[in-house]
Amino acid sequence: MSEPLWVARLIVSQATRAKLSSQHNLDADEVLDAVVCVTGLYYRWDDDPERGWRALVEANIRGGTVVVVLYPVADPSGDVYALGSAYPT
Repeated sequence: MSEPLWVARLIVSQATRAKLSSQHNLDADEVLDAVVCVTGLYYRWDDDPERGWRALVEANIRGGTVVVVLYPVADPSGDVYALGSAYPT
């Protein structure tokens, strides 16, 4: 069993915010609420040949399942991720 995933801080770029809104009908704040400081997140690690290591997290947003793509960020405080994308399944 893998270690629990804890997201203490999530970095979201303006480009990702725009993509979530225009392509996936999601608000970045909804994604933040679904994963930041939430215990028991269901996830798996994925090693994408082009994008590298990332966590694929299943979150519940507006009653539906959304896959949230998180990239680990080297930060001394730890548990910091950058949001790559989020899309309904």
